[in-house]
Amino acid sequence: MMDILDLAKYSSVPVINGLSDYNHPCQIMADALTIIEHLGGLEGVKVVYVGDGNNIVHSWLLLAAVVPFHFVCACPKGFEPDCATVEKARNAGISKIEITNDPAEAVRGANVVYTDVWASMGQKDQASYRMERFKGFQVNESLMALASPKALFMHCLPAERGVEVTDGVIEAPNSVVFPQAENRVHAQNAIMLHALGF
Repeated sequence: MMDILDLAKYSSVPVINGLSDYNHPCQIMADALTIIEHLGGLEGVKVVYVGDGNNIVHSWLLLAAVVPFHFVCACPKGFEPDCATVEKARNAGISKIEITNDPAEAVRGANVVYTDVWASMGQKDQASYRMERFKGFQVNESLMALASPKALFMHCLPAERGVEVTDGVIEAPNSVVFPQAENRVHAQNAIMLHALGF
């Protein structure tokens, strides 16, 4: 993360964070675009993330500090997102923010259910440990049944099918993972145009 921050600090041109261990802002811009396309807006939507309190969660929290929606992160104990980022989002007073260890309670009434791999890049040596700790956090048909009837399923891909999500959920009609992936192109083009002053 410091490399990209140092580069931005001393660069004479805009530097865009495409992905870091701390956050994933370009992904969240594509995610927001996908929700707007499918639900008509983000304001007031209940977005529930189930899994590791990782860079995706941090970016959702940072978005929740500027756009009003209900964000819930359901993660195992010890895998919560960065406390300072949670507090920043809460202190902004814009969105309702919840961090819980109960995925079933979290997804009740969700408009969007989102997950990511349990062991990200640089954590593959922890995969078996994380597999054990994340039992009960798989997004499966039973968990999706607790969400709103037309709840969208999202994943930043690539997914480990049968681990954090079942084939039935990722292939369901309400799964928007492929439009979501396509929107990375459009969102990142918009970010670059904005950075260039267009």
